[in-house]
Amino acid sequence: MKKIIVALAVTILLVSSFPTIVFAVPPDNPAAASDFSSQQIMVKFKPDVSLPEAARIHRQLGGQVKETIADIGVQVVIVPKGQALAKARAYSANAKVAYAEPDYVAQALDTPSDPYLFRQWALTVVKAVEAWDITRGSGDIRVAILDTGIDLDHPDLASKIVSNINFTTSPTVDGICDHGTHVAGIAAACTNNGIGIAGLGYSSSLMNVKVLRDDGLGYYSWIAQGIIWAADNGADVINLSLGSTGASSTLEAAVNYAWSKGVVIVAAAGNDGSTSPFYPAYYTNCIAVAATDGCDMLCSWSNRGDWVDVAAPGSYIYSTVTNNTYKFMSGTSVAAPHVAGLAALVFTVVSDSNGNGRLNDEVRARIETGCDDIGVSGIGSGRINAYEAGAGGTIPPPPPTTGSIAGKVTDAGDGSPIAGATVSDGARTVTTDPSGQYTITGVPQGSYTVTASARGYSTASQVVSVSAGQTATANFALAKLPSPGGIAGKITDSADGSAIAGATVTDGARTALSDTNGQYIISDVPEGTYSVRASAAGYSASSQTASVTAGQTSTVNSALTRLAAPAPEPLWVQSITFGMTGNNLRVTIKVVSASGGVAGAQVAVGLTNGVQNWNFSGTTDTPGLVSFTVNKAPAGTYVASIANVSAAGYIRDTAQGVISATYVLKGGRR
Repeated sequence: MKKIIVALAVTILLVSSFPTIVFAVPPDNPAAASDFSSQQIMVKFKPDVSLPEAARIHRQLGGQVKETIADIGVQVVIVPKGQALAKARAYSANAKVAYAEPDYVAQALDTPSDPYLFRQWALTVVKAVEAWDITRGSGDIRVAILDTGIDLDHPDLASKIVSNINFTTSPTVDGICDHGTHVAGIAAACTNNGIGIAGLGYSSSLMNVKVLRDDGLGYYSWIAQGIIWAADNGADVINLSLGSTGASSTLEAAVNYAWSKGVVIVAAAGNDGSTSPFYPAYYTNCIAVAATDGCDMLCSWSNRGDWVDVAAPGSYIYSTVTNNTYKFMSGTSVAAPHVAGLAALVFTVVSDSNGNGRLNDEVRARIETGCDDIGVSGIGSGRINAYEAGAGGTIPPPPPTTGSIAGKVTDAGDGSPIAGATVSDGARTVTTDPSGQYTITGVPQGSYTVTASARGYSTASQVVSVSAGQTATANFALAKLPSPGGIAGKITDSADGSAIAGATVTDGARTALSDTNGQYIISDVPEGTYSVRASAAGYSASSQTASVTAGQTSTVNSALTRLAAPAPEPLWVQSITFGMTGNNLRVTIKVVSASGGVAGAQVAVGLTNGVQNWNFSGTTDTPGLVSFTVNKAPAGTYVASIANVSAAGYIRDTAQGVISATYVLKGGRR
């Protein structure tokens, strides 16, 4: 079977200089408690509220006016320590209050101390600085880099790596090839540490998952294992800067598994300048990333097409490489980790808006709806904008593309709910709950034949039309099917009437076994006529006709005739041979029948040399042989005589074969 090997989606470029870009970003790790004062809020009353009324409300809610911003009519109010947020909500709930809000704390912006930040033009284009004003991510968010490995000693990466694993034949999990280390730096290098570069994912952690050898190649099986391991071990984002033109159900299944676990999967779209599918980026649950240049144009070598989801900077990207150094590289391989780092940031600002227990769908939606339209086709939603993705609410969510089908399944006779009924629109299937209710979600707009079925009921169908964002109703009243009948009886021996246990009884579609009393029953038999056949080992089979009526049990007893036992086959001793092994004398007997050697025959042999007597017994092996040994046999004439030969299913034929044999042993040797 041909194995597909994945190549890196990157072109390495060495560049000595780049235009200087100055960045302003927030300081590291602002404490959550400093976002607003713990005991101070700002309150504005509605214009018709008098000062006495305002004072009464302050007394009721436990606030004390500290000062007033007269020109805009806002009062600064002191509240019990630690209750600022709760009090702001309480004031806001009062009909006399226009608004109330925490007294937020602003911070001066600074510039990270990473000395090569000026070379990271891509961070300016995607508005990373503005995004960092919203969130810097969290060390609890993990970006798994599935690649050639990360340099474990690189000062801009080492402290970010929280786990390592190697699925390749490479002898080390360490990054020997530059590729994985370069990708990791773009996604989440240490920021504001006085060393090297800044990672777009800022505070996010890294998982080093080696799925490509040190020469940059790797099997799909390694990648699939890496995806599943990352998903099972805490990854929030998986970056796949790799791929091939070969489709794989295994690889797609791994991607779908990770998505179902709540992981965002980012993949490079490939560097062939083509619209042809590139895997795994082509798969639905991957964010496929094309590459743009410093002029916000699609790179000529970047893949593009209606399967590509977004674009990100991928030309002359400066990042970490092995041996504690840095350099420029180009390719969709270096575009993808910009999206992976952004996904890590967005995880910290989204909530589960659709109640499915995961955040990856909200993260992906934020990234795609927040893209900038740069007037280039074939790059999906556009080029990523980290600020818009982080800000979220400033961009309207995309209109719904699917609807739902819901309803209730009941008994047509008494109207009672039918739990566990199966309802399908032909592509999606659900079961009803104890109240008979069901909902089929994610149904594309269109017309569908919806079918409901349940055990013991007739099946019903109806056509419904589904509109995007709407729920179509399809209720079903199922008619009960007539109760099935049965076939029962007893299986006995025709000679003595004794019960036959373990007999097989079948009506051609259903089968039952008789119990120790010979009794059997075949249930759920539809109304009709059947040929009932009973059989048992050692008996001839018997067939009878049975007519089954709905709700009734038809009786069919069978008396089976025992088959005659087969005549025993003759056996005899074909040969008695002697042989020496050192000073030991070995006697070998072969027992045969007309069919060949007889295994399991019991053989008794008497042996004498005129001075001593030996009696041996044993069982023949598969070829029909059994051997006996006289240790340190003295010289003499030995006579071996067959005392008895027997085997189950055989009878000894004394008219043929040998009965005894003689052997002369001289001087203790042959």
